[in-house]
Amino acid sequence: MPFCGLFCSDYFMQIGEYMNNFLRKIGFSSLIFFSLAAGAAEGGLSREMSPSEFLVTVPGKIDSYDRASVVDAAFGELTDRLTAGQFSGTVSIDRDSLEQYVESVDSTDGGIAVQFDKTKILKLFQDRQIGVYLGTPPDVLLWILWKDMDGSQHILADGDSNGFITSLKARASFYGQSVFLPIMDSDDISSVNANTFSEHNYEDIAGASGRYGTKYLVIGSMENGSLHWEMYEISNMANPLYQSSISGQPFDMGKMMSHDMVYYFAKGKTEKVHGIRGASAPASNRVGLIGASVGKNKVYVVIAGRMSYTEMLNVERSLKKVSGINKINLYQSQADQNVYEIIYNGNYKELSLGITRIPGIKQMDPDAPYNFVFDSVFIAEAEEAARAKAEAQALTASSNAGVTDVSEKKETGGQTAENQDKDKKTETAEKQPSGEEQNAQQPPARPQPQKMQAIPITDPDSIIDTSNEKL
Repeated sequence: MPFCGLFCSDYFMQIGEYMNNFLRKIGFSSLIFFSLAAGAAEGGLSREMSPSEFLVTVPGKIDSYDRASVVDAAFGELTDRLTAGQFSGTVSIDRDSLEQYVESVDSTDGGIAVQFDKTKILKLFQDRQIGVYLGTPPDVLLWILWKDMDGSQHILADGDSNGFITSLKARASFYGQSVFLPIMDSDDISSVNANTFSEHNYEDIAGASGRYGTKYLVIGSMENGSLHWEMYEISNMANPLYQSSISGQPFDMGKMMSHDMVYYFAKGKTEKVHGIRGASAPASNRVGLIGASVGKNKVYVVIAGRMSYTEMLNVERSLKKVSGINKINLYQSQADQNVYEIIYNGNYKELSLGITRIPGIKQMDPDAPYNFVFDSVFIAEAEEAARAKAEAQALTASSNAGVTDVSEKKETGGQTAENQDKDKKTETAEKQPSGEEQNAQQPPARPQPQKMQAIPITDPDSIIDTSNEKL
């Protein structure tokens, strides 16, 4: 019976394809004769998605909640999960328009459950050309050296519990990924200890990981609120697949680390939705993938580009100084981009303009007003441009000063020469001796200087200043 069902479905699919081709040739291009594509998933995806994949639970109680805020938060979580962190809840849509995508809002033991309409969400993704990740991220074994404030340190083990582990595992489960810690029994302890991390004996860690049957592992060190971690494929411990340094509260770092791992495995592996009919989303909602308002005066700003820790601090300090920004949070941190949650007052164009004035930052696309890129090269370019501008202004000022000096000489030159001649005559008359003393001291007659005529100068650069030359 299963064979017959499969054979019949294939048979009718071939007939349907033949008839569709025939009808297109005779002008009925929009008519679909058969839709008997057995197993074809909605949206042209490689598998059929379950409605449960469009169900999101957010913290809160149903008797004291702001429905718009709950739906907004749930939508952000949904887009984050469907894209495996590719857009991290920043798909643009007006908050007031989200209700059309909601099927139900109910109370559960874990919070408030929001069920979204599968077809409408896929249609939204189709309109925005957003890919859906349908794969399953591979399992990852985590070797994390945890250093406490008192100087003690230990390797996190299976069975340990803290904010970092709790949020990391919960977020990984949210993405459909399994992450686990070593059991740290006598076998693990004999192979891996704190010195293994400090001495970078990663081959020893790879050897100890073989018993867990995983292909990928993470080696990290947590100290003073900062976590540096690297992900490897066990067969190649010479080159990390991905590495990142993050800081913050342990709970937040667990979420960020999980996101980055899933993001790495899903990158370039999303599927585009197609073939869903129906009205497109309102044009007012098509602001761009990232950075659209998800509430009044609240946006997610993406700054792409690798930044050192110092550069990141400088950017954050500069963002806080941008006019209109009331609050800024680092929503997401990756090796090649940071996402900031910003609450601000005023016009988004003014906000965007203010951000572009930060040294090293440029806008990526005018149609995506909250997408920017950082590069230290831009700072050097800006400094060089400013230096060139200052030199040009100084040269212009110098040229103008030279022309003014020439003009003054034109106006006063002849008069000055005449006055100097008169002064000399007066001084000579006052010192003139009388009688025989005059005849004895009278010097030979000198030729009288001719009166200088002002010569117009058309080229200021040809002026030669001789005011300090000796006669």
